[in-house]
Amino acid sequence: MLKEVDFRFCLMRCAVVLLSILFHLPVHSQSPNQVINTVNQRFAKVNDYTAAVNVSCDINFIKIDPIDAKVFYKKPDKFKVKATGILIMPKQNVNFYFTTLADTANYTAVRTGEELVAGAKVQVINVIPHQDSSDLILGKFWIDPVRGLILKSQLTTKSQGTILIENSYGSMSNYALPDKMLFTVDVGKFKIPKAIAADINQSTAGKPAGDGKGRITLSFSNYVVNKGVNNDLFK
Repeated sequence: MLKEVDFRFCLMRCAVVLLSILFHLPVHSQSPNQVINTVNQRFAKVNDYTAAVNVSCDINFIKIDPIDAKVFYKKPDKFKVKATGILIMPKQNVNFYFTTLADTANYTAVRTGEELVAGAKVQVINVIPHQDSSDLILGKFWIDPVRGLILKSQLTTKSQGTILIENSYGSMSNYALPDKMLFTVDVGKFKIPKAIAADINQSTAGKPAGDGKGRITLSFSNYVVNKGVNNDLFK
């Protein structure tokens, strides 16, 4: 009788261990490229889209009101922003992710660990482009492999220094399209319109530089996906 109980106990323990392994297997068995492809597969559903975007800036010595604009995208890589007035908008927009990560043969991807971001367990993956001509030197992506979403990224670029991007998602998460993107940029290296740059040079003399960071928030709304976008909009 005792042996039978021991056998059942061992069998139950083995079953628990096996279930635990099987539960964790789908994520941990994925290669870095497969994790990235969970994002690519979501955006692959998008043939085109339009959206309203509100752009607000928090940069030392720049006084600029939030501005409303409209963005247009058409597969594979057409992207346009239309606004009235001076617009400060990073070129590392939502489509930058997908053009950079679309072809996994163009870079080496290395998993460097796991973290929690906004309550979600994410895979941290470094991306190193193969081409020296790429503006991107190193990309670090915090990817939720279950939802196929980039929650955060850190891009080290030749032209604009290091850029941190934090993403929030809502109703368009099925397409990997964010509701909000918060950019933290190096003000000294970030390219801004010449008229504003002149004002900065005149107004910053003798003033403290702060932390040297600027913050730009893109808030998206009114997405229209896969309803057709005229090519003339990109001229």
